Amino acid sequence: MSIRPTQASIFDLVRHGISSNYAALLEAQEQLSSGKRILRPSDDAIGTMRSLSLRRQSSVVEGYLSAIQAARPVMQTAVSEVEEMSGLYTEARALVLQAMNGTLNQGDRNSLAGELELLRASMLEVANARFGEQYLFGGTETGVAPYSETVVLGETRVVYHGDDHVRTAIIGRGTTVATTIPGSQLFGVHTPGGTQYQGLTGVASGTSADSGTGYGTLTLRHDVTTGALGAGLAFALGGASDTILGDHALVIDAAAGTVQLGDGPVRSIPGPGDADRADFRLVDAGGGELHLDFTGYTGATFTGTVRGDGSIAFDGSSFVGLTLAETDLELTSPTTGAVVHVDTTGITRAGTELVTFPGTTNVFDTLAGIAADLRSGEELGVPAMLDRVTIRMGELERHRENLLQGIAQLGATLARLDTTESGLENVGLHLAALISETEDADISEVVLKLTRAEQTLQIAQATGARLIQQSLLNFLR
Repeated sequence: MSIRPTQASIFDLVRHGISSNYAALLEAQEQLSSGKRILRPSDDAIGTMRSLSLRRQSSVVEGYLSAIQAARPVMQTAVSEVEEMSGLYTEARALVLQAMNGTLNQGDRNSLAGELELLRASMLEVANARFGEQYLFGGTETGVAPYSETVVLGETRVVYHGDDHVRTAIIGRGTTVATTIPGSQLFGVHTPGGTQYQGLTGVASGTSADSGTGYGTLTLRHDVTTGALGAGLAFALGGASDTILGDHALVIDAAAGTVQLGDGPVRSIPGPGDADRADFRLVDAGGGELHLDFTGYTGATFTGTVRGDGSIAFDGSSFVGLTLAETDLELTSPTTGAVVHVDTTGITRAGTELVTFPGTTNVFDTLAGIAADLRSGEELGVPAMLDRVTIRMGELERHRENLLQGIAQLGATLARLDTTESGLENVGLHLAALISETEDADISEVVLKLTRAEQTLQIAQATGARLIQQSLLNFLR
């Protein structure tokens, strides 16, 4: 039995051939116009999966690059500010060394104190520097100024309001870098050490542990002078001007015409016409003073012991009587809550003793303390003033070392960002090449494919036209 093709079957065959060739032509045209080989997942399932994987990797790399580019200006600003702070440190250090020259007069010291206070104000501005609306040195507390001034016991102190956390940036898989350093690690690093005393009065550390930060003041007060004086001597003004504490030997050598307090300097006995005969000042080796009235002196030799009794307080309040036998006397500052334990057995005189909790103060309070010491040169006496400045100078040097370490850390991180960025850019270029290799079309191949599709379509159209033109006679035998 013969099978005769119907007109409908011929039409379907022609239509299918033209449609398929037209689809091939459209596909070639799309690839040529877009430059892409894969226009939809069905074009190449395996290629599509590979392309999606590469694009995910590229997106991750771009995220790391964006983090680096966002962190760099912040870090560059921080480095600039910290380097400025380093310059201010250098100026302050030079001024302090100049102030430690014992030949300066009080006017010179006041002038240097004023310059130090100006430098301190500039340092405080740097510590509160911002990048945009964010404070640089407050840790993760970026919305409030990290440092502010407050008054404690009549002294201006600087308080840190930030935290100790660092802001970070993720610059690689499992790789995080710190983009900032909190001010507590730049301008006020805490490395507590043993309590230090100026050494003015003879007070020493007790046996128990102390607790406190920054600076404090021990006030040792002379309350009364006692002792059986002979040879017509008396205590000037009843001992009101004395500063000795504890027992002190008093030796008057009539033959030599001298008088001496303890191991202090030997002085000539004042004569009847001397202006200081009624209030003659003697000093022992520790600087304790005894004021004697020689107006009734009989001219005899005298050897005896005088004693100064007194009391002690931490930060100027709540005085406690001294027996000078306490080896671990506990004193508490009612304002700051700091606690010290003192050995009183070596105390020889009254006075104001600087208490330092090493490694716990910030640079701003250190400079303020130095300026205050310089202004108090006449009140404290030059030797005592220089002792205080020397103690605080050690803290200033410690802060300078911490700052230099911070500069080095920020610089190293910036260099690491540059190196990482360069590597990520290379990875990004490689991924872009792989994506192009997977997705992009070969233009020469697409042009050839387009030409073939056009020719095939034309042939199909011509062939279809001839087939459709057949008449009924073609199907009759």
